[in-house]
Amino acid sequence: MIEPLPQMIERGDKPKLSLVGATLTQPPVRPRQAPVVLHTRVVRGSGGGPDKTIFRSARYIDHTRLSLHAAYICPYGDPGTATLRSNAQRWGCPFWEVPESGPVDPRTAHRLLNLCKQLNVAIWHGHDYKSNALGIMLARHWPMKLVTTIHGWTWETVRTKLYYHVDNWCLQRYDHIIAVSPKHVEHCKRLGVQDERITYIPNAIEPNEYRFVDDHAAARRELGVWTDRLIIGTIGRFSIEKGVDRAIKTFAQLRTQYPNAELHLIGDGPQRAYLEALADQLEISQAVRFWGWQTQAQRFYEMMDVLLLPSHTEGLPNVVLEAMAMGVPVAATDVGGVSDLLDHGRCGVILSQDESTWPDRLSYLLDSARRRSQIARVARARIENRYTFTQRMAKVFSVYQQVMNDPLLPVAQPAPERMAA
Repeated sequence: MIEPLPQMIERGDKPKLSLVGATLTQPPVRPRQAPVVLHTRVVRGSGGGPDKTIFRSARYIDHTRLSLHAAYICPYGDPGTATLRSNAQRWGCPFWEVPESGPVDPRTAHRLLNLCKQLNVAIWHGHDYKSNALGIMLARHWPMKLVTTIHGWTWETVRTKLYYHVDNWCLQRYDHIIAVSPKHVEHCKRLGVQDERITYIPNAIEPNEYRFVDDHAAARRELGVWTDRLIIGTIGRFSIEKGVDRAIKTFAQLRTQYPNAELHLIGDGPQRAYLEALADQLEISQAVRFWGWQTQAQRFYEMMDVLLLPSHTEGLPNVVLEAMAMGVPVAATDVGGVSDLLDHGRCGVILSQDESTWPDRLSYLLDSARRRSQIARVARARIENRYTFTQRMAKVFSVYQQVMNDPLLPVAQPAPERMAA
């Protein structure tokens, strides 16, 4: 078990991290000390797509030339932190919990500064407005380069609108920005960020980990779903920006035309009670199934005929990458990098923000099993050619080389045995 950071700092202990049965003392002693990259992120709960990307990155690193750690700012006692820690251990990523009380805890900056000194951090890699702001603050007291990844923003409350403006202020002061979609690149340019400080690096996955094991029928039998149903699925957090209510409303319109269709919602979040009530109100609750949060989604992809992404805002959603790799046709709103990912409609259906058009657009997929199969094959090939994790990490390391002016930093060449886990 990884001990919380504050107790370690107060005692002055050297940090030790338990990594899947082995103990690793940091920092390791090497003739040329490997630069340390500290990924920092603020998370409540068990996290999401960005966390998969952060933790997995540790598997693609030559640790004699670069060291990667993750520091997560979480509320005290948040049960989701255990899941984050477990996922980090799975990928061999040293995980540091930085607990805080409330959105403004003055101890957070102190704890992170001590961590930067203990690890001898060379690159601070932020992933949200708060970690970006903390990076600017701490760089005044510890010499390190500042890199951030833009995953997207939400604007549903006054507070999140304020965060958006704070982040824009931060982006103009970072050494380098990684944007997960072309739209985010353009946003940075409008802020006045020079081209040489922006790199477009889409999210990615390891295609070999996302393959059909069985057919639809086998997956459905295992999950207790009728094999003759036409299954539309969504995967993600039940929060306002994800637009799951739009999926339910659209499905209600489709039920007359497709009486054997079902909507399966995989996820959880603050809107769950509202979404369940909405399904009851529209009299479709008998055909809508709530699965709750699932740690392993592959079996759910295997049961689907179509994945629906109804989000109001996204960066480049991992769920679409995973569905494409699993051979599941996708219908997704035109947000973030979705249009580029779906090759502007050649690898899936792109939905406008006009929800009245969604039933017809989804019918294009629902009407033809052959069409779904053809689109799935093209989408899988696009993932293999353009969105592998090795390709992504090579670009990320290139950014690190640029900001450090160090050509000796590694390239992304994961050992085969590392990828077998």
